[in-house]
Amino acid sequence: MSRFLLSAAVVAVLGAAAAPAPASGVTYDKLAYLTFSAPVQIPGATLNAGTYRFHLTNPETSRNVLQVLSKDGSIVYSMFHTIPDRRISLSEDPAVTFRETPAGVPPAVKSMFYGGEYRGYELVYPKGGPNMIAEVTPQPEITYTPYPAPPAPAPVIKPEPKPVEPVAEPVVEQPAEPLAAPEQAQLPRTASPVPLVAFGGLTSLLVGLGLGLLRRRTA
Repeated sequence: MSRFLLSAAVVAVLGAAAAPAPASGVTYDKLAYLTFSAPVQIPGATLNAGTYRFHLTNPETSRNVLQVLSKDGSIVYSMFHTIPDRRISLSEDPAVTFRETPAGVPPAVKSMFYGGEYRGYELVYPKGGPNMIAEVTPQPEITYTPYPAPPAPAPVIKPEPKPVEPVAEPVVEQPAEPLAAPEQAQLPRTASPVPLVAFGGLTSLLVGLGLGLLRRRTA
């Protein structure tokens, strides 16, 4: 029901914004200007909100191929085949109907009718169309800035200890100990001391005799 109301609202916008048809009625190439108030799908393209021109691509050879261009005709958005469609009520201005699409998916144009005509053009979508899947807009990467932390205190640089140079201790010279006198070697006793005493007494006697003779000669 909500999709039907949306389609009706878009059709109302189309009717109000459509360019007036010439006095002779619909042009030979079925030219019509349609203004959409929201994005819509057509075969091969998605039109953003804006005004576009619809017309038959080649009315001389084929009257079932429609072409969609920008309002000034400088950009071709799509070209597609159609099949006949009919409606039960007329409108003075061009109108479109929409297909059911899921929520979040742009409505797809189903058929287009020109003012004053029961016969219309049903748009033929390529295989797999129109799009029925809502586009998921990728979420941008979330960035954040943490609350600034207080600055860390500057590190205290301790001076490296200087290497301790070894101090030479004074050498105290100890007084040299006096060398002990070598002990005189005692000769082993080989004879008795009695002869020595006799010898000494004899020597003294001789000296005494010599001195007495010397005194007599000098007297």
